Amino acid sequence: MSGVLVSIHQANTRRDYNHGVTLRRLALAASCVALLAGAAPALAAETPAEPSTATDDAVGLDAVVVTARRRDEDAQTVPVAVSAFGGAQLEAARAFNVRDLQTLSPSLSVSVTNPRNTSINIRGLGNNVSVYNDGLQSAVGVYLDQVYLGRPGQAVFDLADLDSVQVLRGPQGTLFGKNTSAGALVIATKEPKFTPELSADVTGGNYDYFQAHLIASGPIAEDKLAYRVSLANTQRGGYMTNVYDGSKTQDYHDFGGRVQFLLTPNEQLSIKLSGDYGQQYSNTAASVLTGLFTNYADSGAAYPNGYLARAARVGFTPPPIDPEARRVSVNTKNSYFETHGGVSAIVDYKLADATITSVTAWRGWHWRPHNDADGTTVSAIIDAHQDNDQQQFSQELRIRSEGDRKLDYVAGLYYFWQDLEAEAVNYYGPAAADWLLAPAAASATVRAAALNNYSIVSHSSPETTSAAAFAQGTWHVTDRFDVTGGLRYTYEKMTGWFDQTAWGADLSGLSAADQATAMALRARFGAANKFASKTSGDSLTGNLTLAYTFDGGQLVYATYARGYKAGGLNLSNINTSGANAVDPVIDPETIDAYEAGLKSTWFDRRLTANLALFWTKDDGYQTTAVNLINNASYLTNAGSVRSRGVELDLRAAPIQGLTLYGSTTYNDASYTSYEQAACPIEIQLATYCNLTGRRLPGASLWAASTGGEYRRAAGTWRGDGLTAYAGYDASYKSSYYTSASNSEYSKIKGYTLLNLRAGIGAEDGSWDLQVWGRNVFDKLYYLSLGAGNTGAITGTLGDPRTFGVTLRVRR
Repeated sequence: MSGVLVSIHQANTRRDYNHGVTLRRLALAASCVALLAGAAPALAAETPAEPSTATDDAVGLDAVVVTARRRDEDAQTVPVAVSAFGGAQLEAARAFNVRDLQTLSPSLSVSVTNPRNTSINIRGLGNNVSVYNDGLQSAVGVYLDQVYLGRPGQAVFDLADLDSVQVLRGPQGTLFGKNTSAGALVIATKEPKFTPELSADVTGGNYDYFQAHLIASGPIAEDKLAYRVSLANTQRGGYMTNVYDGSKTQDYHDFGGRVQFLLTPNEQLSIKLSGDYGQQYSNTAASVLTGLFTNYADSGAAYPNGYLARAARVGFTPPPIDPEARRVSVNTKNSYFETHGGVSAIVDYKLADATITSVTAWRGWHWRPHNDADGTTVSAIIDAHQDNDQQQFSQELRIRSEGDRKLDYVAGLYYFWQDLEAEAVNYYGPAAADWLLAPAAASATVRAAALNNYSIVSHSSPETTSAAAFAQGTWHVTDRFDVTGGLRYTYEKMTGWFDQTAWGADLSGLSAADQATAMALRARFGAANKFASKTSGDSLTGNLTLAYTFDGGQLVYATYARGYKAGGLNLSNINTSGANAVDPVIDPETIDAYEAGLKSTWFDRRLTANLALFWTKDDGYQTTAVNLINNASYLTNAGSVRSRGVELDLRAAPIQGLTLYGSTTYNDASYTSYEQAACPIEIQLATYCNLTGRRLPGASLWAASTGGEYRRAAGTWRGDGLTAYAGYDASYKSSYYTSASNSEYSKIKGYTLLNLRAGIGAEDGSWDLQVWGRNVFDKLYYLSLGAGNTGAITGTLGDPRTFGVTLRVRR
C-alpha cells in the first residue's frame, strides 16, 4: 500500500471517477466471496476454522485480555478502568466505526457531524463538542496499532479485521507515547499468521447498503515471514431528500485496505511492517429545520432580522418544519472527500528478562469539504468550508519487563511531529446582501456592493513538536498487595500563522460615506488579517495506584493521576492588537483525577461485576468565549470543570450458550468556574453569562448500554453441525447540550437505540448467515442541534432504521 496520498481538487470529476471505481470494486468483492466459497474444500484441510462456543460443555465467561499496561493481562486483574471488546463482539454488533463504539461503552462519547468535526470524549472530557480548531490537540488519544492519530478525523473510517478495541478511562500518559489526559481509545487490528487464513463477508441492506470485507493471511517463508491483507468497502445511498432537485443526500462511501508483513528471523526478534490507505466521500445533507427562534427569552423582544424575514427578501420558501420527513431544500450539494493512510514499523526484541519495542510511523490525512452554508435554494453563501492537509511522524522506544518478578516496569521515550495546512473559504453569492443584512443596515445599493459576490480566503498552519519520557512500575509488595507508580515529562511546542485576504466589488462608484459604510459591513464578515504566534511548555505528571486482591479474587484499587493537555493556538480571524485584542495563545489544561474501583468475579466465572467511582478536576478547560466589544467568538480557557460519577460494568454467562453484558455511567460533568461565558442566543440583556454549575456540552448525566446473545445447536446440514443464535445491543443517552453556551435550542433530548440480529452458521465457523437491524424502532434523534444567527433552529439527524443480510465465510 502506498503511503502517498493524492489530493484531488475537482470534486465533480473526482466523484464521477470514484463511482466507476466503486462499481469495479463491488464486482471484485462479490467475485472474491464466490471464489472463497468455491475454494473451501481445498483450504479446509490445512486451515483450522475458529471454533464455536455453542456446544461447549463449560459454562462461564472467557477471560478478557487487555494491554492497558503495555502487556497482556486479564482485565479482571488490572487496577484500571477499561472497557475491552474483541473482534468477534465488534463484528456481531456491527461496530465497524468509531462512532459505533459508544453504543457499547457508555463512558465514551463520539460526536461526528463530519469527520473533521469529530469530538471524542471520555467521562465528558476530551474535546469540547462545540469546538473544532486545528490549533488544539485532543485530550483523548486514539491509537491504531500503537500509532497515535494526530487528528480525530483520522479515526472516522470503517475499521476492518479488528482484533480488539479498548477504552481506557482517565489520564494514561505514563504508559502511552502521546499525552492522553482524559483517556485513550486503543484499536488493534489482527496480525499476520503463519497458518493460512482466508475469510470474507458480503452484506446487502436497505438504502442500497452494500458492504464487503476480504481478509487473507499466511506464510511467505515458513516460520520466518508472513503476510496479512484486508480490504473493506462500504456503500450506502442517502436517506435524506433534497426537494430542490429530488436528489438523495447523506450517503456514505468508504473504501480502505491494509497490508502487513511479519518477519521473525529468530526467536528474539520480530518486525511488523504495515501500510494502509483509505478514502471516504459523502453527499451530506444540510441540517433539517426543526423550529424558529423569534423572541428573546429574557426580554420577550422580537429577534431582529429573523429567518422568515430573510426568506421573504430573497424569495425562498422554507420547507415545512417536519424533521421526520427528512427533507432539505438547497441549491448546492454539501459534500466531503477525504483520504488517509500511512506506514509503520514495529520492532520487538526480546532480552533475557525484558522486551524492547520500537514504533516508527508516518501518517497523512487530507480533507476536502463543500458546504452550502445558507441552507436555502438561493445563492447567498455559495461555499463555506475549510480544507486540511495533515501529516505526522512519530517515534516511540519502550522497554518492558518480562516474567514473574518483584517489580514490573515499562519505560519509554516518545517524539511526535505534526504539520497541518489549512485553507478556509467563504464565498458570498449574488443574494448575500438580502439574506444576511437587514434593510436598516444601509441602502440596498450599499448592501449589495458590500457583500454580494464578496470572497474571503484564509490560510493557516499550526506545526506541533512533542517529546516525552515516561515510566511506570508495579511493586508486588505481597502476593495480594501492589503499588503502581508512574512519571512522565513532556515538552511541547506549537508554532503557527494565519493569513486572510478578502475581495469584492469595486466601491469607487460610491460616495465616501457609502464606501465607509460598505467597508464596515464587510468587516463584520471578514477582512484582510495576518498574524503569527507560538506557544511552548513542559510538564511533569504521574500517577499512583494501590491495589489489593482478596481471597475470592476480588480486586479493589485506588488511583490518583495528574494529567496535562498542551496549550494551543487560535488560528482564526481574531484581532491580536488594539481595543478588541484577543490572545491567540490558549493555555494548557491540568487534570487531577481520583478513582476507586472494585473488580469481582462470581459463580465460577459466570458473572463479573466491576464498579468505579471517579472524580476529575480540569483547570484551564479549553472552550469558546465571546469578545465583549465586537461579539466575535474565539477560543480561550474556562476557569475549571469537574467530572464525577460512577460506572458499573456487568458481564454474565448464566447458562450454556447465553452471554449478557450491561454498563451504566452516571457522570456529573459541569463547569465549576466559568463566570464570563458566551451567552446563548436566546439571551438579549446580558453581555456575559455565568455557566458555573452548568453541565458541559456533549456530556449526558446518564448513559447505558446492554446486550446479549444466545447460541444453541440447531441440527446438521450435509453432515455438519449447525449453530443458531440471536442477539441484541441497546444504548441510552440522557439529554445533553451541543453548544458551548448551553443554549436551550442546542439541547438534544435523551434517546434509546436498539439493534437486533439473528443467524445460523456452521459449528466450525466456516460460514454464517445473519439478518440484522439497527435502530429497529426507527427512533428520530439528533447528532447536533442549535439555533443559528438567522433564527433558524436546525439539526443533523442520526441514521434511521436500517436492516440487511450478511454472509460470512472463513477457511
